[in-house]
Amino acid sequence: MPLTKAEAALLARRTGMAIEDFTWRNNGILTLLNDEKTRACVFLLTASADINAEGMCSVYEVRPQGCRTYPNVLDHNDKVILDEGCPHKAQFPVPTEEDAIVLLNLEEQLLREE
Repeated sequence: MPLTKAEAALLARRTGMAIEDFTWRNNGILTLLNDEKTRACVFLLTASADINAEGMCSVYEVRPQGCRTYPNVLDHNDKVILDEGCPHKAQFPVPTEEDAIVLLNLEEQLLREE
């Protein structure tokens, strides 16, 4: 999940972790790490790597914008779609034009920070 520098700083303050302990750079974009054992976000409280395992976001109140809009993602043509990798995508409504605007604005912000 990509995140802005401001989101990373907020997460660091709230968790007491160093930014380097929960992020990596993916083509220049600051990105949340996944836990090696569960393969889920480092902030997802779960003990299982099962894709349907129960879990709870430990930073829900300050989660990044990308997490707030998921499973809405941009495809390679900047069209908003439901992420094919989301096992629960059938439970979400079809993305709207407003969803696209939010994601395009986030993408623009992320690219400016590279």
